[in-house]
Amino acid sequence: MIYEKNSKRILALILCTILVTGISGCIDTTTNNREHSTEEYMLAIAFGIDRFNGFYPWIDILNDQTSTINSNIFNCLVEFDRIFRITPALAESWNNPNNLTWRFKLRKNVKFHNGDNFTAEDVKYSIELITGNKNNSLHCLLTMVKEVKIVDDFSIDIITVEPYPILLNRLANVYIVSKNYQEHTTSEYPIGTGAYRFSGYVENNHVNFERFDGYWKKTSKFQNVTIRFIDEYDERLNALVDRQVDMIDFIFPGSIDELSQIDGFKTLTFFHQVVTYLSFDFRENDSCCFKGEKNPFSDVRVRKAIYYAINIDDIIENAFYGYAEPASQYVTPNIFGYNPEIKRLSYNLQQARQLMRDAGYEHGFEVTLDTTTVSANRVNVSNTIVDQLAKINITVILNILPSSDFITKIMNRNSSFYLVGWRIDTGDAGEIFDNILRSVDIDNGLGTSNFGNYSNPDIDRIADDIMYNMNGRERLELMQDGFTIAMDDVVCVPLYIYKGISAMINEISWQPRADGLIKLEDIDIG
Repeated sequence: MIYEKNSKRILALILCTILVTGISGCIDTTTNNREHSTEEYMLAIAFGIDRFNGFYPWIDILNDQTSTINSNIFNCLVEFDRIFRITPALAESWNNPNNLTWRFKLRKNVKFHNGDNFTAEDVKYSIELITGNKNNSLHCLLTMVKEVKIVDDFSIDIITVEPYPILLNRLANVYIVSKNYQEHTTSEYPIGTGAYRFSGYVENNHVNFERFDGYWKKTSKFQNVTIRFIDEYDERLNALVDRQVDMIDFIFPGSIDELSQIDGFKTLTFFHQVVTYLSFDFRENDSCCFKGEKNPFSDVRVRKAIYYAINIDDIIENAFYGYAEPASQYVTPNIFGYNPEIKRLSYNLQQARQLMRDAGYEHGFEVTLDTTTVSANRVNVSNTIVDQLAKINITVILNILPSSDFITKIMNRNSSFYLVGWRIDTGDAGEIFDNILRSVDIDNGLGTSNFGNYSNPDIDRIADDIMYNMNGRERLELMQDGFTIAMDDVVCVPLYIYKGISAMINEISWQPRADGLIKLEDIDIG
């Protein structure tokens, strides 16, 4: 999905990163006493203020912050573990009676927070709530679902339109709600089966959780948890230092040294699943920056020259203080489909200049680079790219846009050159082929994020097979072959995978997850 840190998730295109929430007033008497047991201790976490969109199913947009909060209230049929492997959740097991049917055996003795018993009726209702409403925030995950059939109270069949090998990956993001509650409630307070029940919310201030002692899994450590929304970064950091909160979801690298000089705090570094890359308009004619003349980006030698001219180590050091890693393709190493054989091109100005000469652009050209104000880092990276490409005589004019304007521009395929990021929420690289690498076919929902009109019939054939092939080994090989073709075409210049940094008091024990969620049940304190 296209990643813009504060952007919306639109279709299969813009689904994105991290979270932030909170409580007012009541922390002072509980958070400062480290002698209390976890039974009495109120855990407090601070997030930024502007990304929480509310509670499922009464929301139109899911971003990371919203997903994190809701994922502690609800369960799905299956879930990802910390390293993006599918594991059982409300479904204990599953099999495929045929290539179009997924049969799930459901967990018994599960209760919703209001005491309702969990059954197959709730699963059928929850899925049909999504498939029957195109405005549902999860609708794009289940477009391949044709029908849901109840086999018995604890068995259900999900039937797909075509063989759909990544249905489990999609279901790992589909919340199961109580049919009885949703059909009769007049409130918008969430009821799920998760580790914590919702207990209070003040907009732009805090969300309160209370441990659900009827949880079907392990008992969580904390009786009460508060997620505070604190707008200003310095205020969030000071809240941690003053021990008004126990953890903040992310800090800037420059704050690490500051915290290291204060006793009692630690930081954890982890990779986000976002690959940031440069991409192009591939049309030979009528590209927006080259009206009436040939588009130089339609020549693979020019694209490859740009790749060679990018000094990624310089970008990472200057923009991220070293807190990023070079990328070699569209996905991170822990995503199914990653090809470890693909290596990024090394910085080589001599080779870049030779390719520009070979392509007839020794004296370069002028082009606009569309980028966004989504973060200071993104702007710094863009400025560095301007300087680096000047060394091969490409004059880059920066067009720095608000996130919404940037997304509109590239979605309208009105950009010759753009800097963007993509994160995979499903753990499967098939979505890169469907959304970015396929030839554009809007009527069938393919190539929806192929903003540069790239088209390669070999990639299209591979993408067709990936979509329906139920053999995991064959799908992996197909995706790896497809990425090899795409990177030989220089369909993009992969840049970096940035690292997130969370900060917390020393007593907190927690390990980051590959999906970027903060699961309260995983946090301990000693």
